[in-house]
Amino acid sequence: MENSGLNYAFLRASGVRTGLARAWVRVTGEDAATFLQGQCTQDVHKMQAGEARMALWLTLKGRVIGESLVLRGASASDWWLWSAFTEGETLKARLEEFIIADDVVVEDCGAGWEQTTLAGEAARAWLHEALGGVEPPTEGAWAELRGGVVLAGRRGQEQVWDWLRPAGGASVETEWAAAGLGELTEEALRRARLAAGVPAIPDEFGPADLPQEAGLETVAISFNKGCYLGQEVMARLHAMGQVRRRLVRVTGEGAAVAKGAGLRAMATGKRVGEVRAAVEDGRGGWLGLAMVNLLGLDAGADFELEAEPGRKVRLEDRP
Repeated sequence: MENSGLNYAFLRASGVRTGLARAWVRVTGEDAATFLQGQCTQDVHKMQAGEARMALWLTLKGRVIGESLVLRGASASDWWLWSAFTEGETLKARLEEFIIADDVVVEDCGAGWEQTTLAGEAARAWLHEALGGVEPPTEGAWAELRGGVVLAGRRGQEQVWDWLRPAGGASVETEWAAAGLGELTEEALRRARLAAGVPAIPDEFGPADLPQEAGLETVAISFNKGCYLGQEVMARLHAMGQVRRRLVRVTGEGAAVAKGAGLRAMATGKRVGEVRAAVEDGRGGWLGLAMVNLLGLDAGADFELEAEPGRKVRLEDRP
């Protein structure tokens, strides 16, 4: 995919935000590793203690139900699933549907844990000190912190971490204030995520979509592991090397458009896709993600909103 080269540095998030964990699921039991291996797209058998890898949870036809980071505990019988976007009850239901005679227990622990999202250089400095002089974890790892877990949450940008810990723990607001950590708003976090091209699964990219349509095969799919739900479709698409649609970043002038707004080529009037998510960029325009049909694109074409002829939309990524 060709990048437009635009600089989104001004959209990077910073600050701290705390709330309940959306998904914090524990999977334990003697068969836990083997069971997870047969259910998700990631090769969990190759994971070591302290690792965290992104995985997708698919239908038999390879469509995306949800996503999560898979964290391995101290042993192969202790695992955690975390997601910023997919609900814990969705992941739990997906797993329990396929438990037959497996020695596996699935617990949705989200209600008893709180999640703090930290972003920016001040957050990195605070975490460095809180971890005893160790750098905060990067993608692919997690670390223990004051009875909880800190990990590099999949937000699409560097210097964004999520700290999961039991609810009701010791207050750290004074420490954050001393470190210069201000409030991180949900809007700022969403703006930064969309600017980086990361969809919220399954709200913005889900049951009607294939992982390759968002480039997720490079970060969440192992093509060297054994069978799992949806594996045959993933292997076939990998061999073909091409999909007909692609999720791309888009921008435009004025207020953010509604989810589902249609896009069309100005030269032909043909519909080429739809907006999946959009947010105001804080500079008089909007940015978002759109699913586009590759067959309808032309390298020199201009695009507009289907419902507002003449209101141009720029594709920031050229598939």
